[in-house]
Amino acid sequence: MEMLEHRFFRYFPPEHAKRLARTARRVKFPARRIIFEEDDASDAIYLVLSGRVEILKHSIGEHYHTLAYASENDYFGELGVLDGSGRSARALTLTKVTAALLPRRVFLEVLSQCPWETTMGLFMHVIANLRETDARFVEEVIRKEKITLIGEMANSILHDFRSPVTSIRLALGSISKHADHAATRQACETVNRQLRRMSSMVEDVLQYARGDSRLDRRPVSMHELFADLLSLNADALRAAGVTVQVRAANLIVVLDHDRMIRVLQNLLSNAIEAIGHAGNGIIVLSARARKGACVISMHDNGHGLPKVIWSTLFQPFTTYGKAGGTGLGLAIAKGIVNAHGGEITFESKKDAGTTFHIRLPLPA
Repeated sequence: MEMLEHRFFRYFPPEHAKRLARTARRVKFPARRIIFEEDDASDAIYLVLSGRVEILKHSIGEHYHTLAYASENDYFGELGVLDGSGRSARALTLTKVTAALLPRRVFLEVLSQCPWETTMGLFMHVIANLRETDARFVEEVIRKEKITLIGEMANSILHDFRSPVTSIRLALGSISKHADHAATRQACETVNRQLRRMSSMVEDVLQYARGDSRLDRRPVSMHELFADLLSLNADALRAAGVTVQVRAANLIVVLDHDRMIRVLQNLLSNAIEAIGHAGNGIIVLSARARKGACVISMHDNGHGLPKVIWSTLFQPFTTYGKAGGTGLGLAIAKGIVNAHGGEITFESKKDAGTTFHIRLPLPA
């Protein structure tokens, strides 16, 4: 966007807005770059012209709480500039960002020459932003407490699971060993795989609550990954009347097979639910190489995601019209993808379906 089109300049009379715009310096930041840290000098206000920035507050150890996000037409860093204190939070780019920097000295000089109505109007907007940030911070703290409780519950479930799961696996092994029919042995293996899957799902919840990102990486073929996913879900797909079209390039990616299956399982389950039981459901599962990365895509021809949850889709406890849903599935999926050094994005259109894209780095 053009500099003077930014909403920050609307708070000032035209001649003052033009002066500020002339002194503003346009800068570009790559994705995942720290713009400033807590306690850094407050030397400028940042006006976001494009991209997305996350504002974070340091918590305990290496943990941070998200306070706010700033996108195109937003601004941040104004509080320290106004009161002369150091930065109260960290600013981190989530994407490539273009911003305009308003130097503190020039800004305060121009502000001192403005009519009092301008100063009062600007302060009202700053206070409104601060109230919104405070509300979001409280919400984030409550969310963290919920995640901690779920982690404790998951730990208890895992402990209680071990004994009965071990007994079931021993019984399955005995049945399979003495079975005369291949179908019986195959059924035993299916039950055994689903037991491992159940334990893995609870383990993923526990690791997410702990912030644990340890991975068991190995080279995995995309054909192998997709085949395992579809084998696990053959009955569910058949019952829903959904056809899966696979378009996988011959790619090998170093990843944690079981945890990436967990990611794709969540996306596939959501896609099946979005399609419903109309009997004409189609899911397209693909993998291709692009700019040094493997891009895994999953498209469904369902009803699309409601816009009301787009901005919080990957946050914990986000759910919409889903009976029994915890709202943790996509949050866990994002955590797993991030642990792989990748990213997950989506695009959705009403009555035209949803597509999720997972970008994973390829071996050099």
